Amino acid sequence: MSSAYKSSKTPLLLVGLLSATALLSACQTSPFAKDPVPEPRYVPSIVLGDAQTLTIMPNRVACASALPMQCLLAKSKDGSVFQIPYDWIEDFQPTLGTEYVISARPQIDEGKQNLTGYWTLQNIVSQRMVSNPQ
Repeated sequence: MSSAYKSSKTPLLLVGLLSATALLSACQTSPFAKDPVPEPRYVPSIVLGDAQTLTIMPNRVACASALPMQCLLAKSKDGSVFQIPYDWIEDFQPTLGTEYVISARPQIDEGKQNLTGYWTLQNIVSQRMVSNPQ
């Protein structure tokens, strides 16, 4: 019985060794495979758009965004009202309760040709205190 046991054990052992060798060689990279190359980091080129006159409302509102933050309400010359996050107008520090008329230029990502949402203040045209901001 021992010789019959040895003869049936040898093919099983040989099959096991061949399987292990095949599995280990599959885990190794080919010497001809190229290492993955990361995409280059995108660095935007920011340019300023044409100056626009905006009326900044005297109150702040919660931004319609995923992050909790305060927004300024801005009204453009055509009467449309939109939100600008509180610190997204460079060089502009508004005071609560004061309505401003400003000249500002939108920042544009030149490579993607779209607005970034940030603005650069040109000048404050006028400002007035509002007695009861809402």
